[in-house]
Amino acid sequence: MDNKLPHYSRERLLGEGGMGKVYLAQDNQLQRQVAIKELTYQPKDGEVNHALQEARLLARVNHANIIQIYNVHDEGDHISLVMEYFNSKTLTQFLLESYCTLVKKLDLLQQLSAGLAAAHKSDVIHCDLKPNNILVNAQGLLKITDFGIALIASNEINNEQADSAEGMQYGSLLYMSPEQIQKKPLDYRSDIFSFGIVAYQLVVGSHPFSLGNNGGSATDIAQRICQKTPEHAKNLMLNAPSALTDLLMEMLIQPLEHRTLTASAIENRLKHIRTALIQAEISEQATIPLSEVPLGELPLSAQLTANEYATQPIQQGFVPQSTQIQPTENLPIPWFRQSNIAITSMTILCIMLILLYWFDKANEVESKQVVILKPTLSDSSIMAPMQQDLVTSAVEDALRQAVINTKDMYLISQREVNAITKAYPDDLNKLRQATGASDIISTELECDNSRCKVSFSRLVANENNDDRLAVKSEKNWLAPIDKFNAIFSTSQMQFASLFPEHSEVNQSALVHRPINEDDYRDYIELYSQIKGHGNYSADSLDQLEALLTRSPYLYAAYGLFRETASNLYIDTRDKSYLKRLELVLQKSPPEYRYSVYHAIDSFWLASNRENMADARLQVSEAKRRGADELTILGFDAFMFFSSGKYQQAADAYTNAFKLRPSSNLLYNTAFSYWRLGDLVKAETSLNIMLKIIPNNYNAISLQANIWLLQGKLELAISAFEKIVVSLNKGTDLTNLSMAYALNKQYIKSLEFAQKALKLSPKHPVNLLNLADIEMILGNESEAISLYQKVVIILAEKDEVKSLTYLAQAYSQLNQASLAIAALNKAQTLAPESGEVAYTSAIVYSLLKENASALHHVKAALQDNIGVVWFNLPWFDGLCAADEFQQLMQKYDNAERCIN
Repeated sequence: MDNKLPHYSRERLLGEGGMGKVYLAQDNQLQRQVAIKELTYQPKDGEVNHALQEARLLARVNHANIIQIYNVHDEGDHISLVMEYFNSKTLTQFLLESYCTLVKKLDLLQQLSAGLAAAHKSDVIHCDLKPNNILVNAQGLLKITDFGIALIASNEINNEQADSAEGMQYGSLLYMSPEQIQKKPLDYRSDIFSFGIVAYQLVVGSHPFSLGNNGGSATDIAQRICQKTPEHAKNLMLNAPSALTDLLMEMLIQPLEHRTLTASAIENRLKHIRTALIQAEISEQATIPLSEVPLGELPLSAQLTANEYATQPIQQGFVPQSTQIQPTENLPIPWFRQSNIAITSMTILCIMLILLYWFDKANEVESKQVVILKPTLSDSSIMAPMQQDLVTSAVEDALRQAVINTKDMYLISQREVNAITKAYPDDLNKLRQATGASDIISTELECDNSRCKVSFSRLVANENNDDRLAVKSEKNWLAPIDKFNAIFSTSQMQFASLFPEHSEVNQSALVHRPINEDDYRDYIELYSQIKGHGNYSADSLDQLEALLTRSPYLYAAYGLFRETASNLYIDTRDKSYLKRLELVLQKSPPEYRYSVYHAIDSFWLASNRENMADARLQVSEAKRRGADELTILGFDAFMFFSSGKYQQAADAYTNAFKLRPSSNLLYNTAFSYWRLGDLVKAETSLNIMLKIIPNNYNAISLQANIWLLQGKLELAISAFEKIVVSLNKGTDLTNLSMAYALNKQYIKSLEFAQKALKLSPKHPVNLLNLADIEMILGNESEAISLYQKVVIILAEKDEVKSLTYLAQAYSQLNQASLAIAALNKAQTLAPESGEVAYTSAIVYSLLKENASALHHVKAALQDNIGVVWFNLPWFDGLCAADEFQQLMQKYDNAERCIN
């Protein structure tokens, strides 16, 4: 490392401050990594040489929680400290990038107090205790560093430093004791006050003397340290042990004479608090007498306890003389005892295998399907409306991200939740039944102009009453309304505590990096605008892109960008939105780019581009990166459905339903069967769905469609008339038009067909339906123009429904070869479909190929296509055939061919 330190090889700069630079180096003699601190400024004679002072002080203390010094090199104009290299992060960085339970935080504070106690026992006062001088490694080991301005408190040395101690104001104003700020003489109690600020901030989540958005200037905070008493921690942590909140406040007592705690006493009290918390968590679990528990269901330590009397050798002093076993010498073992030993060994082996099986079963984590309800504000909240939106959005987003980031948890989509709550706004049990949720998380906030009391409730099915929900756990806490990062992190911490049986809540995937408060606020504003109010726009996409450029580690924003870009593409068919999404995903940091969430985003990008080969690759990648089974089944079903493989789609949705019995999956199953033409199975799934949620629009609409296909015209017309009154949708108007046409009410049919086309002028079904009505009414030129538009839209489509519509349009245009080619593709994709058979009957009837037409009429009727569909004029030519008349008589439509 230059010529001044020939035994060391400098590798890289670790950090730099006002008093020096710190390098990572290799100790060539001892073959170990070290940290070398080089003083950048050599003080003049008479001034305190801080580097040498730090070396002398560290040499006095040898403790696992304090950075150790190995050597000091004083070259006159160049001073270097050779210290222990500790691969770690500052406490600030560690907390931002790691999820810490309260027990873990107490462990860190216990280590900090132990290190501080060791320093104080060696008469060393740190004088600059703050989060940036506290290091934590990946295993959670903590060490105190930077004793550059520390003082010696022993009587024998204190005299030579008295002038330095009095009037000293080195260090950070944010973490100073009142006496240090006022430049009074210092002792160990100054460190206790600084420790109190660090501990309060770590446990509560905010600086005890900070107010407002940024807490004010350092000078303002220093003034409050000297003059104000901080708010009691118990008011900010409603569920924290009083022993802990009282300890925090004892460390922050301002009058020096009343601040009597020592670091050793703090360490001891923290140890007891932490032990009590762990025991409380254990005792919250259901307990039954040991004798009633299968041995394999016990923790390993309990198994050893239960077995120790059976497996430990009998102690001679506790055995009656008459039963003591006498020693034997080299006696042969009889054959029957050899057999018994073998049998016993096999029995023990079997028992061990059974125990291992039960132990694994006992430790399996049950998968959760979680609904996150939108947070509600109590009537007493006096916060401004805009701030209400931001705070509720911050809490909601934190909870949703926590579920997404937890293995064995599946987040039920907000769209699915909204569909149920819209129809059943006050029935949470109906929501649970309809979504297949195992857990519902509700949040209520009661806010004033500075903070909110936040209440989380975890609701599950009542074991004794399926029609009621039970509160499994609750958490209450206080949140500052102007610190969104704090709201996010604390919400996730409190959410994790709702699931004590889940040891890895919010820990299975991405590790969050520090996000600038302003950037996070911008994200929450966009989240509220897009997710909360559905106001996605090109402008919001621009803002999201700029935000991700500034803050690429704001992982949640990628999913929001993907949703916004996809919605804009679907609305406009402008492919530039998909290109922008692709570029944003390409520029994401490696942590996100190689995560399961990137694979999910890429799947939807490929699907929007109709690139099913790439979509399949993304499904494989998502599965490899740990996507849950429900997500993979959903992707598979979507791809099968998009490719016209309706049977495989129905199978995938059925398998997903076994994991999460939801009405949405029932509907998707029914819709797949409907597309397949299996009306019986479609109606079976719908009937189950309608028993759960009888007012569901999608289910009622699909049921009406089935009635229409079955020829139950009165039921279909009645259902569609009710639907179009409340929801004026183009597809329902078209279906009502078809029902009127089948009922030979052609003028009404024309009216609703025109309304449908006006709403969706490029929808091929609307075009085809209106063309058919115009043709029936004799408006041939208008009909031909509409059929041609259908061909233009569907010519490149290979999906079954599209192919059947295309074949009908070609046959009406007398393009026989093209009509038959489209039919053949449809028959290949869905050979058992009744709708394909019905379309074939139309095509061959219009082409005057009556034999083929009759074959497909019979097949369509056998597949439950309603006989009324053969009343349309396209089949008039078949009335000359006796076989057609007999079919009509068989299916109770004998008047079909009577003039």
